[in-house]
Amino acid sequence: MQKRTHSENRTEDDLLLWTALRASDRNALGKLFDAYVRELLTYGYRISQDMALTKDAVQDVFVDLWAYRETLSPTVEVRFYLYSCLRRTLLKQLKDRRQLSTDWAESDMTRQAEPSAETRWVELETGDQQQARISNGLQTLSNREYEVVSLKYYTGLKIRQIASLLNLKEQTVANTLQNALLKLRKHLIHFLFLYLLF
Repeated sequence: MQKRTHSENRTEDDLLLWTALRASDRNALGKLFDAYVRELLTYGYRISQDMALTKDAVQDVFVDLWAYRETLSPTVEVRFYLYSCLRRTLLKQLKDRRQLSTDWAESDMTRQAEPSAETRWVELETGDQQQARISNGLQTLSNREYEVVSLKYYTGLKIRQIASLLNLKEQTVANTLQNALLKLRKHLIHFLFLYLLF
């Protein structure tokens, strides 16, 4: 008998909670919220750079889940569904607030030069210079590259899921990911070279 991976167990647990949610079980909604709130906040903040807006959007997603529970599809990939809902909700709210145009994913807006609170916390907690170099490297990426890397490596979504979420072709996502990784490698090699010189 094969052992089930953590990911397989979580997916199975998520589907059980999803089924219970569709059957009007409030506890299931709470458990899904507890299981995903942190990673949704992290992902949402990467999009909006506004924690209050992100918190509101996450709450809106779960309020909508409850409101439309009877019409939810019985078979979904829960994590992907939640990420997709959050992204759609945030982009709509940002558009409504006129902070961001609808073509956010295609824009080349530069992120703030100041690292995010999450990045600063990681740097302080670990004290690891390598983490600081990676964070600096991430700042060199375009918004689209940054989002693809985040979705792939921080949330574990597959390329096809990322393509669907961002409304892109799978090949575009794969190319964007490859370009981002090349930029990061060059950035890290540059720092390694400077480190070895001094």
